[in-house]
Amino acid sequence: MIYAALLVALAALFVAWRAGRAVKELKERNARLSSQLYDLRVDLRQAAEAHRQAIAQLSYDLMRQAGSLQVRGDMSVEEVTRLHPQAAALLARFHVGGCASCAVDGATRLEEAVAANGGQLEPVLVALNSLVTDGAVSLLPEDQLRSPNVQLLF
Repeated sequence: MIYAALLVALAALFVAWRAGRAVKELKERNARLSSQLYDLRVDLRQAAEAHRQAIAQLSYDLMRQAGSLQVRGDMSVEEVTRLHPQAAALLARFHVGGCASCAVDGATRLEEAVAANGGQLEPVLVALNSLVTDGAVSLLPEDQLRSPNVQLLF
């Protein structure tokens, strides 16, 4: 009877050891897959941003060739905000004025303000010209949910 109990206990220890190894391997695989997923999301975000920039450049070129540019980069920020009541909010969305970290003087040229805050001029011009001509805004940067590579351990 004692031998049978020892044999069962030994078998239970072996099963527990194997289960522990399997859990460890699954955790490592989960960490690798989470890291790969994070890298893919970063690549996808960068590709989407590159496509948005290319579309903005093409839209800007089309507007320029059609002669429908009412907002230009050499205009002052104050002139731009006088063209449409929502222009200031749109500029704030592109981090050109609207908050303490990206505040600009009204006399600053739009191209200088955008460059000073690390942005690109074409998407801003496309959005502003769409706002002024159509009353609708297109090609705004999308608010995206960031998914960090974080592993919660309980």
